[in-house]
Amino acid sequence: MKRLTDLAVRAAVNRFRRERFDLADGAVPGLTLRLGPHHATWSLVVRVTGDGGVTRRGHSKKGKRVRVTLGEYPKTTLEAARSLANAYLDQAKKGVSPARALEDSATAGGLTVKALSERFFSDFVQLKELCASLKYAGALRVHVVPRIGDVLADTLSREQVRELLRKVMIRVPRKNGPRDRRRGGKEAARTVLAVLRKMISWGISEELLRRRDNPASGMESNLPKKRKKERVLSLEEAQIVWRAAQTLGYPFGPAYQLILLTGCRPGEWARARRPWIDLTQNLCVIPAERYKSDHVHVVPLVQEAAKILDHVLANFHGRSGDFIFSGTEGKNALAGWPKAQARMMRAICAVSGERTLERWTPHDLRRTVATRIAEQLGVGGEQLIKRVLGHADGSVTAIYNRYGYIKEMRGVLEQWATDLIGKPNADIARLPPGVEDEARGGVTDKAAA
Repeated sequence: MKRLTDLAVRAAVNRFRRERFDLADGAVPGLTLRLGPHHATWSLVVRVTGDGGVTRRGHSKKGKRVRVTLGEYPKTTLEAARSLANAYLDQAKKGVSPARALEDSATAGGLTVKALSERFFSDFVQLKELCASLKYAGALRVHVVPRIGDVLADTLSREQVRELLRKVMIRVPRKNGPRDRRRGGKEAARTVLAVLRKMISWGISEELLRRRDNPASGMESNLPKKRKKERVLSLEEAQIVWRAAQTLGYPFGPAYQLILLTGCRPGEWARARRPWIDLTQNLCVIPAERYKSDHVHVVPLVQEAAKILDHVLANFHGRSGDFIFSGTEGKNALAGWPKAQARMMRAICAVSGERTLERWTPHDLRRTVATRIAEQLGVGGEQLIKRVLGHADGSVTAIYNRYGYIKEMRGVLEQWATDLIGKPNADIARLPPGVEDEARGGVTDKAAA
């Protein structure tokens, strides 16, 4: 029996026939494309282990042949039919009847992966106002729904999840459309797996699914080991980036500068809102519901950072929303970092002559700030660096210690700013007396609460 190909299937479907004809696939036992005058349907013939009782020696006997419909061609492709057939054959070997599983799913509501993803996004991701909502939406819209959206969530198998990850890992280059971008890759596969695993767990806990196993659990071992990023810019390189950022203009120019001056994540400044900024105390207060570690993070603003924000808030008023950095007049958060990074690399060449820097990302600036501050503090400065970066401290001491270390954080950031850009200009106003004490006793208490 020959193995079917896409070309052979299309040729067979295009030939007109008056009577039904079965086209068997030599790759998967029992998989057949049933061709009629007006349609073509995939089906699988299986025998379920245990349905025929047991032998005298106690071995499970296979039951009668059962035909299961997999879907119509071309909506269900040859590859999809093979994947689904292999999953059903695996179930049958374990004593699970695919036909009964489909009936149980229909009784439970028969949620497909697409329908479950819609419920999951509206009732969990949006309801909780997750910071990673765009990541969830992208993984579901770009990878999950187009590939396994029609599969019943109760019958989704590990083999189908594994096949999904294989496809996601294939990098697709950027096309010429204005909204097109590169897709796929190792990081995309990790994100898809995490989103899928969370979605199915949520569906089980909400009793939307009858199954109690999660086919996406424990699949991380099938992905390549994640490489730790170690790129740290030298002081000279950071100074070149600072000068290049000054030439970019709003919105990305000041965003790059603020990452360098505060050590915040690029996404935190991309999503920064006007109410977070307090220029009377020179602080940026990120609320817990908008922060990665689910706690309030207070960022001291050095004089140059406060000057940049004062200029942005005064000259780039968002008419449609309160996002500080935005390409839609404040309505949406800042997006388009890959294109901005390409502009940044061209700006670096312009300000440094013919020199180009080794490849780096916006997040590498955060690592650079942490490393340069560590050089200032030496041994024992890890706790203050953790404060600057906003990492959660789950120690027992942290539960009782409510001091925010704003003064110390501001001190090391000012020293770093001096190394980066030189001494502050004389025309920048000094902080008013008592501001440090107010910051420690006021905002930081709220941050620790």
